[in-house]
Amino acid sequence: MHTYNEITNQAEQLQKTLDIVEQTNFERLEVDQVIFTGCGTSFYLASSAARYYQSVTGRFAIAVPASELFLHQSSLILTGKKYLVVGISRSGTTSEIIIALDQLKEKDNIQTLAITCNGDTPMAEMADYVIALDHVSEQSVVMTQSFSNMMYALQLYAIKMSPSEEDFAELRKVPTLVSAVIKNGMPKKRIANDLTKKRFIFLGSGQYNGLAKEATLKLKEMTQTECESYSSLEFRHGPISIVDDSTVVILLAQHETANYDQALVTDIERLGGHVLVIGPVNAGFQADQIIELDGDISDRNRYALYVPILQMLAYERAIRLGFNPDQPRNLTQVVKLA
Repeated sequence: MHTYNEITNQAEQLQKTLDIVEQTNFERLEVDQVIFTGCGTSFYLASSAARYYQSVTGRFAIAVPASELFLHQSSLILTGKKYLVVGISRSGTTSEIIIALDQLKEKDNIQTLAITCNGDTPMAEMADYVIALDHVSEQSVVMTQSFSNMMYALQLYAIKMSPSEEDFAELRKVPTLVSAVIKNGMPKKRIANDLTKKRFIFLGSGQYNGLAKEATLKLKEMTQTECESYSSLEFRHGPISIVDDSTVVILLAQHETANYDQALVTDIERLGGHVLVIGPVNAGFQADQIIELDGDISDRNRYALYVPILQMLAYERAIRLGFNPDQPRNLTQVVKLA
């Protein structure tokens, strides 16, 4: 299975990404705002990357779907303001990214950065700057290691824009920590094999909200399972009404949310939901299932450690349901507009 192999060898690819970005010199651009953009998985990546970039650099950053940049450009690009637009695409050929970059290339107040797993593409040619991760060459349709590697590269890029030795030191640990997660911390098949569980809900806040959305998409792509995602505490405001004993809730825990996570888990379990918590937890934390991640690395730099666990959950569920993760229904590697 290509998908399985690409989930389980992403630590090696992360190390290569680290080597590439560390050795690359980037121009520090003076802009009023950075816009991260992509489609599907790449947009969820953009959502997380924008939160990360703003956190470490102190510069305004937002994420928008690539289609918004050409359908509603006037509400996003203001005259007299300077922008860096970061386009994200595994293939470098996604139609909406190409259209957006084409419309922006003549604007004097906009510079563009492309991040892709294929540096020899129209997207890379159109951008002012490029981060090409050519070593990440996925054969699977769904994005797995391309997601983690492009996010990791953008984290490293952000740190280079606002140098922080503490953050760099933590990010350098990521390939080794991800390797340990893959060897020791992958989910048991308990949830994947339980066909009484019909509904899956992923909860994450801050930069992890984008990851919760991506985890939802992975499960949906591979298994056609009914699933949703929410910002953690927003879940109580209506969506919690659907929780019953057929519901699995996956909570992406962080140090920043520790004071609120236990009460949320308790509320969900009281309604019959099965809760899997992934991340660092306080001593005595209780949930149906916990996959604890290294708590010595900060929340914003721990991101990649969650990724293989969430991807493997989708993979194992697909196998249990009799689906081929390498051939998800109705999907192709690249989406192109007619």
